[in-house]
Amino acid sequence: MEDGNEEVILPRTDIPNETTEDKLYPQIQHIEDRSTDTNLKVDENSVGANSSAVPLSGFNFWDVNSYKRTVKRIDDGAKLCDDLSKLLVERAEIEGLYASKLQGWSKKWKDLITKSTEYGSVKVSWMNITNEADQLAEIHNELQVRVGQVNGGVQQWKSSNYHKALLSWKETKTAEEGFSKAQKPWAKRNDEVLKCKRAYYQACKVRDQSEKLYKEACVEGSTVTEEQVKKLKDKSDKAANDVQTTRDKYQDGLRDIGNYNPKYVEDMRYMFDKCQQSEEERKNFFKQTFLNYSQQLSLSPHFNRMSSIYTGLSKAFEAADASADISWWSVNLGFEMPTRWPEFEEYTGQEEQTVTISKQQPQQTAANQTNTSQETQGSPSTKKSSVCATL
Repeated sequence: MEDGNEEVILPRTDIPNETTEDKLYPQIQHIEDRSTDTNLKVDENSVGANSSAVPLSGFNFWDVNSYKRTVKRIDDGAKLCDDLSKLLVERAEIEGLYASKLQGWSKKWKDLITKSTEYGSVKVSWMNITNEADQLAEIHNELQVRVGQVNGGVQQWKSSNYHKALLSWKETKTAEEGFSKAQKPWAKRNDEVLKCKRAYYQACKVRDQSEKLYKEACVEGSTVTEEQVKKLKDKSDKAANDVQTTRDKYQDGLRDIGNYNPKYVEDMRYMFDKCQQSEEERKNFFKQTFLNYSQQLSLSPHFNRMSSIYTGLSKAFEAADASADISWWSVNLGFEMPTRWPEFEEYTGQEEQTVTISKQQPQQTAANQTNTSQETQGSPSTKKSSVCATL
């Protein structure tokens, strides 16, 4: 940039475009092409005549058997229900496994900490770490149950909307039969049109060949006899008549199918709308399931519990008092224990006798007076002990 100024790059704003749409919807060209005639005119009165429709060179719903993709979508919906159910089961298992791992980890370290050399208030802090894991595991066990309930809703919805039939779903069979019934009369007329079209094209081909032969026979210097020329002329005339006859039949077939088109559109639309309604219900159910899933897995309802867990954990850690712990050690296991010195004892004739040890009571310190550790074995002022010595 000039004047040493850096170029300012504005943040990109995503808007729907062809690339985004490609990610959302399958490519039309990936749908199998029609095997029927591609030279069809768009009916100006048809539903999608003025829309940005599929190119006529590719797939078109109105072609024979092209409704089968819409029928297959019913089977796809059932499969998607199974996939969603599997997804939820695996997610619930993850929650349960995490909770189980936390509990196993907690138990392992509880045992190790109990047997460890740690003592006093810091040992309590160690134990609080395992307690936090137990409390968190409880929350994730609840999440496992909640996700399982979402999955139960998916399975229940599927059982209510997809009913088993022989080798397929009842809904699929019903749609297939409905579309087939709606399309059969039109398909019969369409076959007749194609048959007439082929006959017309063949007649045109024969006519062109006959006319060519006749013209070649009429050229000056031709070796063809007059009788042969006459036969070629008759054949050419007959071919021309056949062209007209097949052309009339072809046009009659087009008029017939054209008159039936509105009925065909009405019947096909009725079946298509039913399938669309079912698919819309499925997608709306999936949407609600996703929303329910996010609500069930949200930690928002557990914020108070989790906050309490970690607030308590922090307080427990803050309560750890290293000074109190080492003072306890000094009193119970160290320097501040009562002294025990050996004293002279007269021989009594026994091989073993008790040696009296004088006890000197130490002065109580402020730390000893305030120490309330759960592992205190007793204050110095209340301790009495003796030792047996073998003389």
